[in-house]
Amino acid sequence: MGACGLVMDSRFDTLQAAREQDMVRKGWVPEWVPLDATDLREVHDLDSNVSELAFQKPVATMVQLPAHCRKTTYTSSARASIQRSWWPPEPLLQMSYTVFNCGPEFGRATFAAISNSGDQVLFWRTYQD
Repeated sequence: MGACGLVMDSRFDTLQAAREQDMVRKGWVPEWVPLDATDLREVHDLDSNVSELAFQKPVATMVQLPAHCRKTTYTSSARASIQRSWWPPEPLLQMSYTVFNCGPEFGRATFAAISNSGDQVLFWRTYQD
């Protein structure tokens, strides 16, 4: 199933810029995104509440995911529904990211993934497969 409603794309150089546009308050950018996150790319569907976010961070910066997020595999996760050109391809997600199931939110399954290199983080809210 794919996104079919009003789809909005955003890009921010810093987390502060995303905050200034209320993206955290609106729920499109999670509160756990580190303060030094950069190159935030986000897409969401206003009708279905599916969304995807990718951002960069310094390797030394630890990501504090919510306590309820549990490590899983990419093959056990629900796929991102919108998938823009900046979203990593599935083979890369399977081989080069550690994936976490963060449970339901707004009636959608949520997942986070951290690149094995430690510099990129993904978050997606999607339909459960």
